[in-house]
Amino acid sequence: MKRFVVVLLSLVPTLVWAEAIDFQTALQEAVSSRPFVEAAQRAADAANYAVGEAKSRYFPRVSLSENFLWTDEPATSLFISLNQEDLQLYPTADPYNDPPSRKDFETRLSVDQVLFDPDVYYGHKRAEKGAEAALENAQWAKEEAGFAVFRAYLNLQQAKGTLGWAESARRQAEEVLRLAASRKEAGLGLKADELRAQVFLSEALRREVTAANDVELAKNSLVLAMGRERGDIDIENGLTPEDLSGQKTRELTQRADLKAMSLKSEGADMAYRQSKAAYLPKVGMGASYSFHDGAVPLGTEAESWTVHAGLTWELFDGFRRSNSKGKAAAERDAAEFQRLEAARAARNQLDEAKRRAEEARMNLQTARQSVSQGEESLRLLQDRYAEGLTNMADLLSAQTALEKARFDALRADNQLLLALGNILFQQGTFVQSFLPSEESHP
Repeated sequence: MKRFVVVLLSLVPTLVWAEAIDFQTALQEAVSSRPFVEAAQRAADAANYAVGEAKSRYFPRVSLSENFLWTDEPATSLFISLNQEDLQLYPTADPYNDPPSRKDFETRLSVDQVLFDPDVYYGHKRAEKGAEAALENAQWAKEEAGFAVFRAYLNLQQAKGTLGWAESARRQAEEVLRLAASRKEAGLGLKADELRAQVFLSEALRREVTAANDVELAKNSLVLAMGRERGDIDIENGLTPEDLSGQKTRELTQRADLKAMSLKSEGADMAYRQSKAAYLPKVGMGASYSFHDGAVPLGTEAESWTVHAGLTWELFDGFRRSNSKGKAAAERDAAEFQRLEAARAARNQLDEAKRRAEEARMNLQTARQSVSQGEESLRLLQDRYAEGLTNMADLLSAQTALEKARFDALRADNQLLLALGNILFQQGTFVQSFLPSEESHP
């Protein structure tokens, strides 16, 4: 007994100084602080930048270059003279065949513009689908984090309920021991009855210590589920089935992870179209303005401009494009089949969640009836035992049955809460149900 008191006293500072939070606070922290939620959001940001990267190919490319050339090669020397606009004609070929070395600093400003390139168009469209899918994945990560903190919150709620149950069972065992001791002192009871009651109390004390430890472990799990590294917390208000009832339903196709898979399938279809468009020509144009100087960089001794346009059409590539098209078609089909499989599994999971919720409601109703009947049965047996009309075995049996009924009711209540929350999670509406202000797409 002293050992048990010491254990309980060691838990008093934790219970006093723990930070009390409600479920909405825990949920808000989870969807904003869990590392895997942050990772999913950063992936969505990266995909959004990829859209801008792909879109940039629609715009012209402007570049500035500076090149230096020093040579006595006849042809190059001649072209340097022309570019610098200081060509001199000689009556003989000797100055052209054996020219002196010349230097040239070329400054060139170039502009290149794509006019028609299927890779640019489909690359941009694929990037947009990828960004939308990444955003849906980020939203689904919030749903997963929210449901995880919900489970952790329920585990702590059940652990605290179990501790209360264990404390009640211990007090009831103490009452049984008191009755046994009173009857023994009055000469109406047996020593064996008192010993059996003491063993019964010892078992109740053991369960209470275990339940207290389970509470502390559940608190640690909730801390982690909220995205914190450490801390000492406690739940402020317990959840009830009414907190999860009456929530709006939503089409299953709106579930974020299924939408992400659908968008990936559309992106795979874009890749297939891109592979088909690879057979088309590519058209582009460009222009440049250049300066040449034989003495200094960025010099303007001579200047010239160029405008060009061109068409490139690859007629044979060793069957690369045909194989690429086949690969893209297979990947498109694979993505679509994965989407179909996930959608069917999601429908089955939602149906199971609804059935489990109905089952949990019935179990809770039955468990509560058992508790009521067990309490009345124990009260009657305690009166009979005090009057010497029944034995210790019957009394302990009734006490054990009542404890089991109370524990079953506690667990049935938690299972109903979990089942109702699972319906919201399988619909993809868990976070919005508790945090209406949370935007679907931040």
